[in-house]
Amino acid sequence: MGSDTRDSALDADRARLVTRQVEEAVRQQPHATDCAVVLHGAEDPDGPAPAELRCVNCGIGDAFPGLAFDSGGVCSLCARLDAHREEIQAYFRQPEELAPRLRGAARARGSDIDCLLLFSGGKDSTYVLYRLVELGLRVMTFTFDNGFISRTALRNVEDVTSELGIEHVTATRADQRTVFLRSLQEHKSVCNGCFRSLLDLSTALAHERGIPSIVTGLSRGQIMDERLSWFHEHGVYDVAEIEEKLRVGRRVYHQASGDLGAAVDSVDVVDFFRYSEVTKEGIRAYLRQRSSLWAQPTDTGFCSSNCMINDVGVYVHAAERGYHNYEAPTRWEVRLGHLDRAEADEELRVPVDTERVRRMLARIGYPDPADLRRLGARMTAYYVPAPGTAAQELPGAVAGVLPESLLPATWVPVPRIPRTAGRVDRRALLALRTVGPSASRAPEAGGVPPADGPLLAVQQRLLRQHTEELKGHARALPLVAPGVLDPAAVRRAVLRLLQHHDALRFRFAESEGRWSQRRGGIAGAVPVGVLDLTGRDPADEARLLGKAVDRMRAGTDPVGGRPLRIAVLDRRPRPSGLLVVVHGLVADTRSWRVLLEDLSEAVRQLQAGEAVALPPAGSFLDRLPPHDPAPASASQEAAATSPGEPRTSREPLGEPLRVHCDATVPARAAATAIQRELTRLFDGVGQPLELLDHTARSGEDRTVGPLTAPETVRVGSGAGAAGPEPVTTGPEPVPTDRETGAAGSGPVTTDPEPVPTDRETAPTAPETTPAGSETAPTAPEPVPPPPPAAHDRRSHPPHRYEHFGDLSAELLAPGTLWALAPGAEDTFTRPLGGLPEGVVVTGSVRGGRLVLDWWAAEPLRTGLRAAGVPERVAARLAAGRTQGDGA
Repeated sequence: MGSDTRDSALDADRARLVTRQVEEAVRQQPHATDCAVVLHGAEDPDGPAPAELRCVNCGIGDAFPGLAFDSGGVCSLCARLDAHREEIQAYFRQPEELAPRLRGAARARGSDIDCLLLFSGGKDSTYVLYRLVELGLRVMTFTFDNGFISRTALRNVEDVTSELGIEHVTATRADQRTVFLRSLQEHKSVCNGCFRSLLDLSTALAHERGIPSIVTGLSRGQIMDERLSWFHEHGVYDVAEIEEKLRVGRRVYHQASGDLGAAVDSVDVVDFFRYSEVTKEGIRAYLRQRSSLWAQPTDTGFCSSNCMINDVGVYVHAAERGYHNYEAPTRWEVRLGHLDRAEADEELRVPVDTERVRRMLARIGYPDPADLRRLGARMTAYYVPAPGTAAQELPGAVAGVLPESLLPATWVPVPRIPRTAGRVDRRALLALRTVGPSASRAPEAGGVPPADGPLLAVQQRLLRQHTEELKGHARALPLVAPGVLDPAAVRRAVLRLLQHHDALRFRFAESEGRWSQRRGGIAGAVPVGVLDLTGRDPADEARLLGKAVDRMRAGTDPVGGRPLRIAVLDRRPRPSGLLVVVHGLVADTRSWRVLLEDLSEAVRQLQAGEAVALPPAGSFLDRLPPHDPAPASASQEAAATSPGEPRTSREPLGEPLRVHCDATVPARAAATAIQRELTRLFDGVGQPLELLDHTARSGEDRTVGPLTAPETVRVGSGAGAAGPEPVTTGPEPVPTDRETGAAGSGPVTTDPEPVPTDRETAPTAPETTPAGSETAPTAPEPVPPPPPAAHDRRSHPPHRYEHFGDLSAELLAPGTLWALAPGAEDTFTRPLGGLPEGVVVTGSVRGGRLVLDWWAAEPLRTGLRAAGVPERVAARLAAGRTQGDGA
């Protein structure tokens, strides 16, 4: 079965030593009572394995996880098909149903194109194109060039579309190699990432062109494996239920891919071979008779007739998972009568061109599985969880005693370890493992995962952002370490961090406009990289660090369970640094202190050769309010989507207007001064101000999560008017360990004070200085406000003041390894998202003085500067005019 990927350099003796070492490390932990480790691609360390068992019907081997065989040698998948054949076949349709479906959808949409065909130039999609045209359908074709498409396949695309007079579009992605790398890291296959890119780009194109249907060339075996197998495993055969859950799952699948919500809802995906029973030989015979233009590529693997990188997935999957990644769909082709068993065996046994595969792996940046320094990537650890323990912490505990190269990549809990005559029965062990759905089909097959908890209002607000805007809501912090950091130690420490704090493992799902969140496992590889800054001068280092901040913030995927990214800054011979990025959907500023403290402690323990033991942490799930994940009432929903909610544009932030205050004041005092001066700027029209005090949450609270609640304050309007009492809206109160109330700041309360008009003289104040300057300027002459026409006098969306306090004291616990790097305050306190439509002010204490940064888009920024609003606020605070107002 598949290619022979056994490593001759790793004989049975070496394999036995390696697996026993890992098993012993697992058994030493209190989380497991028994363990067996399988090293894929190596000789069986327990002696000659019994002959591989293969199904007498379809030929699938017992290395495929989750299979059972009856006494006659028939696999459990064949047995299920025999038992439910009629129910399974009910999903498939008659050929004559396809054209009316596509034409009807196009007619309803008013589209002059019936469908967009995903056309690779391989045999299956070429067959589909010819047949669609024969049905009289108006077809447009789309090809995704992943950088490894066969030149012959691309010529097929050009020749066949020209012959038929078909409009064609080819697209690619600049970051596709990164997509391949992530796909290999998470799924040990290149196909998952490639198919996601293909579907994202084609869905966007179809939506843009008003085409209601995308047609795929997925074979019936792929339809069975990727669309239906999950449902059948769970006893679901009802076609209507399957179709509905596939629609919901497709919406979830595309959530991490950008602003595709409307496109996904408006474009249907239709599998051509759901309506056709043609066999593989039938396809080849048709092409031989129909076209002299199509040519079989000779530079691809046997399992693909269009893609040269396909063999990379075969090689990695066989080495690190122990079986061929085309095993499931190919054997389904045999079960359904579309492929002979002998031909399937040949497809799955053709050896790959190892040298070519290794060259492609090097281009992608994925290490060769044959590299003995990363044996852990090829290991699966089967373990029996100990009762009453947190089994999910087992990998982190083992990481503290094993070298990184031996840490198993896959962990499978089982009820027992089967043994025969004292030896592990590997065949029985594999049968205990069930195959989880691949990432390409998990959202579609499973629909929306069950919700473990609702959302806090601050999370609902973030999730209403477009995907690209959501990525901008990750904070970044550069740190300095006391010496040279070992990236492997940092990676193991971060793994422990991910396992220790459940908020870092949450997933978010949307169904019918309602978001929910649930705990999950660690998504993909441990998110730690290395940024090489060796030999760089300070200016060049700052430039590279700025680029890294932008790239890492954009690379966070909180919806998919990847809200954290860390880079080790290699600055030798100078001390190392860290760049830490955490998304606001899972962590507030108080959470950063907990995370940095735990990261420091884990690294310290690992460097000392100790097992990692972190202080207890609270569960974020336990802190969620017991209400529905959607807004609980119409009034809440209206408030959540009100035009008065702070909004941001996609315009870059640029640099702020900065003032230095001679005094350090509480958050409420600063907010009061800001609010009054903004009201004055707008001719006495009351300006709602949202106050977010990042210093408010209890210092004893070790729960990681977005628990600091902003509060919106609205005051009366009109010069000289006291106005009504402040009206506060915001998230649910979050209990803290203090008895004094909820987390976050209280409302800004102001005593009635006449609001100065434009005719009054402004108080003297410090002059605004460029961001980054720490020199207190001299007070200028008062600057009169601009005439009314110079800036918009209407009320803006709520403005916001964010108070960070002394960042070093707030983020870094005493005794931590880390110190703030130069410029860390500027990086961390920048407003999340793009430029606001209102005004955002951030305040942080530096050198004993409050520094206020003012951010606004034009023309409001010019109005602030011309009216001297930042200086007026600084003067108010310096003069102590608001000390009694809510401070």
